Amino acid sequence: MKLEEKYIPPSSNLMADYTNEEQKIVKYFSYKPSLEQARDRLETLENHPVDREKLASIIASYMEPYGISEAARQNLERFEKGASVVVTGQQAGLLTGPLYTVHKAISAILLAKEASEKLGTPVVPVFWIAGEDHDLAEICHIYRETNGRVEKLNYPHAKLGKCAASHAPLKADEIEAFLEEYFRSLPETVHTKEIHSLVFGHLEKADTFTAFFASLLNHFFNQEGLLYIDAAYEQLRAYESSFFSKLIGNSQAIAKTVVETETALQTDGYTAGIDAKEEAAHLFITIEGERLLLERDGSRFAVKNTAISYTEQELLEIAKHEPQRLSNNVVTRPLMQDLVFPVLAFVGGPGEIAYWAALKGAFEVMGMQMPIVMPRLSVSLIDRRTAALLEKRDLSFEEVVMDRKIPQLRNELFDHIRDEETEAKIEEVKQGLAEEYEELISRFTAVSAGLTPLAEKNLRIHLAQLDFLKHKLQDEVAIQNSTQFNQLATIENALLPESGLQERIYNPVPYLNQYGRNLAEDLLALPMKYDNTHKIVIL
Repeated sequence: MKLEEKYIPPSSNLMADYTNEEQKIVKYFSYKPSLEQARDRLETLENHPVDREKLASIIASYMEPYGISEAARQNLERFEKGASVVVTGQQAGLLTGPLYTVHKAISAILLAKEASEKLGTPVVPVFWIAGEDHDLAEICHIYRETNGRVEKLNYPHAKLGKCAASHAPLKADEIEAFLEEYFRSLPETVHTKEIHSLVFGHLEKADTFTAFFASLLNHFFNQEGLLYIDAAYEQLRAYESSFFSKLIGNSQAIAKTVVETETALQTDGYTAGIDAKEEAAHLFITIEGERLLLERDGSRFAVKNTAISYTEQELLEIAKHEPQRLSNNVVTRPLMQDLVFPVLAFVGGPGEIAYWAALKGAFEVMGMQMPIVMPRLSVSLIDRRTAALLEKRDLSFEEVVMDRKIPQLRNELFDHIRDEETEAKIEEVKQGLAEEYEELISRFTAVSAGLTPLAEKNLRIHLAQLDFLKHKLQDEVAIQNSTQFNQLATIENALLPESGLQERIYNPVPYLNQYGRNLAEDLLALPMKYDNTHKIVIL
């Protein structure tokens, strides 16, 4: 395993300016994206109202069914004795979802270690599983490469409605058939049987999307002491009861400041992407198993697209006695996270950090300060076959990813191999035919103007057939040179699938299949710098 680090400019101007610590965007956060002010942040956490003993017990209770490693138990003890945390999180995607989920966990672990060394005090990594999320379309798919194409496989979920991922049941025969179909598309390696057993072994223990996700996450990182908790875990919901009450009481002020901040961001040339409305309550309520959005309607809280509404007092009673019915959205989830945990730093992706840019005022409404907000590490994994093809083609990672050179090379290759002489002859025939038809159409028109469209259509048919011949010629030439085209497709599919970074498309399984089950452990052992460079790992 070899590590290279290259600077790849972020795709959004917000992230580019944030990672470069431009004041124009940094002013929307409480701290710069570094550990320079970590000690200042730590001091603000001294009065955090966390009940460490109770929260540690809740985390242990959640993790216990998946197996708590000695490293995780030590981190639970450190947390109970006063450690702050580095938090990251993600939805409960199938097979952990895109690779950036794994990269987030790695980022939190590495940043917690770095912060511990810098501060001389324990800092613990925590993964916040967004099991409350009901957007199952976001988690019910995986991508695979097959026959030189990137293909999306969708797991059927429509019948689950707006059920939260943590309550959405996995039907054993359906999910097993779905994953077997996926594994059939993977090349057979010395690791395939072991990885198949690993995945299906964890699947056997899981009854929901979140349980399957948590089981795999635990397998990858249990020896690193990563703690994790499901946002929808009932014991955690009970712990959050008073926090929900506080969010309900401050709902109007939170909505107002988020709208104002989004407007200010737009004035400065940025987009937060929340598109918040002043009537938003930024909370969901579960009714008969469906997670439904709440909005403020005058003095009441209305359930969107229904006739159901609550007074503030009624909602406060639900928060007190049935907190498991309430859940957060993109605005209140960060607030709840920091109400629950003494967060030294939050690790997020580009989209999340754009959201967070609109939340400084919301934190202040809740009597809090934003934690340090750190971009997650961005990583690309290059298998040996792709590495060999890059070398053979004398291509660099930057040329493929930044310069988007593969389409250019594909066009150059086609121009080099095409049968230009035959194509020119086809064009010559087309031109001659069109000229002959001019006289023919004139003769038809002289007989009857009604025949003109028929003659013109006949010409179009003949020209289309000649174009068809040309395209078939081009296809055959491409087939005869398919090895070269396939090599370019392999590189592009590996590094820039669907025109995006690999980490946003593929899950970890293809790389476990190539490298082995210790992939995450060995990635953590690499000397990665926690900076704004892109990590290129040659397996």
